[in-house]
Amino acid sequence: MKTAWCCMICTILLAVLGGCAYRHYLGLHGPSVRHYPEVHQGIVEDAECLDCHHPDRDPVGPPTSHPQFTGCLKCHNDQIEEK
Repeated sequence: MKTAWCCMICTILLAVLGGCAYRHYLGLHGPSVRHYPEVHQGIVEDAECLDCHHPDRDPVGPPTSHPQFTGCLKCHNDQIEEK
């Protein structure tokens, strides 16, 4: 029983603290760049995202909490659902 609890807690911790990859897999993506199309028009590479959002470079936009991750647009380029 103790092993089952340990495995369950470790799995939850990995999913919660694991970063964009796990969140992407679970469908929990970050805010979409499509909310601000005029600002993000033509952005296609991570380096371009980090030019404005890297916390160590006096960011123009909101600083990212995970500048070491790759695949910015995989998590932040979702379609916007109409409500």
